[in-house]
Amino acid sequence: MSGATGMDRQHPPSGYGITADRASLCRWIKHRANAAIPSAQPVSPLFQFCRCMTLLAAIALLGGCVSARYATMSYDPALIDGAAIFGSTVEPAPNDNPLAVSDAMREFMDIPRLGQIPYFSRFRALMNKLVEEEFFVNQYEPNATYTAAQTFEVRKGNCVAYTNLFVALAREAGLQAEFQLVTGRPAWNVESGYLIKNNHINVVIKNIRVPGYGADELTVDFNMVDMDEDARRRVITDAHANSLFFANLAIDRLRLDDHRGAFAQMKRAILTEPNNQALWNNLGVLYSVMGDAKLAEGAYRTALKLNGRDKTAIAGMAKSLEQQGRLQEAEKYATLAKRYQNRNPYYHFAVAQQAFHNNAFEDALRAINEAIEIKKRSRFYALRAAAAEQLGNETLAEESLRLQHKYRNRKSRVNGVNTHVQQIN
Repeated sequence: MSGATGMDRQHPPSGYGITADRASLCRWIKHRANAAIPSAQPVSPLFQFCRCMTLLAAIALLGGCVSARYATMSYDPALIDGAAIFGSTVEPAPNDNPLAVSDAMREFMDIPRLGQIPYFSRFRALMNKLVEEEFFVNQYEPNATYTAAQTFEVRKGNCVAYTNLFVALAREAGLQAEFQLVTGRPAWNVESGYLIKNNHINVVIKNIRVPGYGADELTVDFNMVDMDEDARRRVITDAHANSLFFANLAIDRLRLDDHRGAFAQMKRAILTEPNNQALWNNLGVLYSVMGDAKLAEGAYRTALKLNGRDKTAIAGMAKSLEQQGRLQEAEKYATLAKRYQNRNPYYHFAVAQQAFHNNAFEDALRAINEAIEIKKRSRFYALRAAAAEQLGNETLAEESLRLQHKYRNRKSRVNGVNTHVQQIN
């Protein structure tokens, strides 16, 4: 999820702030994003979790978002007990509050007359102070999932860490700050057979009127990800956001082969928000890693109770049932997963990438054409241009490059960083 490149230490001129009009917002973003975006971190093919890249702050003007809230789902408590696989009950990780405000944070928010000025002016004052105090100059650290207080102290982290910090500070300033989940379309890792789900989290400031623009919300993104054009955005509850925090910590423990520690963090994540289906998928994979296909099946079935069309859970069911020798049942899920694959342009894109990597350029061209038939995307045309060039088809290569630029330019690009400065009516 290659290494991330740190930003140059460039600071805004005195008095440089965020103003209301579109052009000024873009200039401010450009000033902060002085380095081109680095290569994307390779996403784990096993887990769904929040990934983000170069540390910067980008602003987007938006219309209304709605946070979905559901009744708590019932589930088998044995799935998160741990005794079946560890021999004894595993206690959940400590229930740390990712949004707790420290005394140092309160002192930082001692801005003169802050409570007496309009919402947008409060927002601008907060952003300016964060910039002046050099909160955005450190290198992005993909595995640095911190609480708000920890992020404030060390001034570095990933998207979860910085979003925790900003939500806590914005609420301290009296702003209505909410978490927003940005969910990329699922893609397949051809070799592993697992789905890749690249998620990202940022902040929405509600009920804020931007002078001269008319938007009623702002989105603040500290680690701008070049998400695909089909990325879905929705406001989520604090519980959902906190569950992502613990899920990231679980993955950190798994990287260290600390299965019990990973399980404890995942248990805490599920206790925090059992309706987050991604957590059950992650638990399923964790059980698979530890060699218990039966428990993995239980976790995937729970995810499917939340969403019967969850492609990650369907693919996981096929694998866990196959590992148990229940081939007829596995085939049902495998067929369903294959049907989703064939309708998913990013699956064909992944096949094309793998074929290109293996110098099978004709296969790459066939696969990428299938992706383009389903959906026209700039990255698809870029790969087709590369495959066509390798096959000596200059006409197709040139046409593909033209179409790549056409679809890429549909998004506003500022110095290599994609910014969505838009109003949704």
